[in-house]
Amino acid sequence: MAFATDIFRFIALAQILLTLALFWKGRRNQKGTGICLFFGLSIAGYLLVDWPPLERNMAVRLPLLILPFLAPAAFWLFSKLLFDDGFQWRRSWWWLLAGVAVVYYLVFFQNNFQILALPPSLKLLAGLSTQLIALTFILLGILEAARNRADDLVLSRLQFRTVFIIATALLMAVTALVEISLANAAPPPVLGVLQKAGIAVLAMFFAVNRLAFQPGFLPCNEPPAAPEAVVAEKEVAADGPLLEQLTEIMGNQQAWRTEGLTIRLLSEKMGVKEYRLRQAINQHLGYRNFNDYLNGYRIREACAVLSDPSKRDLTVLEISYQLGYASLAPFNKAFKDTTGMTPTEWRKKTA
Repeated sequence: MAFATDIFRFIALAQILLTLALFWKGRRNQKGTGICLFFGLSIAGYLLVDWPPLERNMAVRLPLLILPFLAPAAFWLFSKLLFDDGFQWRRSWWWLLAGVAVVYYLVFFQNNFQILALPPSLKLLAGLSTQLIALTFILLGILEAARNRADDLVLSRLQFRTVFIIATALLMAVTALVEISLANAAPPPVLGVLQKAGIAVLAMFFAVNRLAFQPGFLPCNEPPAAPEAVVAEKEVAADGPLLEQLTEIMGNQQAWRTEGLTIRLLSEKMGVKEYRLRQAINQHLGYRNFNDYLNGYRIREACAVLSDPSKRDLTVLEISYQLGYASLAPFNKAFKDTTGMTPTEWRKKTA
């Protein structure tokens, strides 16, 4: 059983390291490369940390432990990078990662060296705390993969959500749940084989399909266009019957004012396949998310209305309803994300 575990361990490790090397070569200076490498290395560390030769060498094992300790957090960050088009690194996350590492190391030293004389209940709680932390990050990663799925305009990424992220999350979640149920007892050998085999299959799938290297799958460093001009400039360059029909419905008929408008409803209104509409908006207009596409129209109109002296009597809430927003909060967020200021600040500035 140990031999089978090692076979799958090193197959997975070879696939991960090869993929990371190719990824580094192709995206060395691009946005999010560090997070992708962090996630890949954390999985590689997880594969190595329970390898018997390393388990007996504490000088090597101790610094290596930080990678599997942070693997669930790395998975969450990787999910945010892939599926949150407004992703920006926050400095507070450094403290979060450091705190997670400290908790894991404290529990590890307590379990292995009995630094403090703790009652059995506290020992069990300490062991469960690390598993609960892991499950929390895994759950956040799954939710990130599922959030705004219907609005995703990048077809390869839309398929990747289920095929890779959810499968990886389930593998990690099952592992954590089994470890919780074992209450720090040694896991059965078959679990190790299944874990390594699952990781090997996923790593091979990722390496063969190389989804991360497809154009548009991950965000790049291109600066966004000016908010007032983003829609107009891209529509001038777009061509084709489908895009002409889209321009007519969204531009002249102003379908973007419809509350609750989705890519599915829009495709039904136009009488076209949903995947074709997603592809057209993504490839010809450059949008990765349908909400961003809608906000391009809505925020441009909002800027015009807020700057119009004859419409000073309209409240910001009334304007948000006229633009198709169901409430004020998403309008305020979209407006600030696009212009860098709130609607009220914009109105005062242009008064």
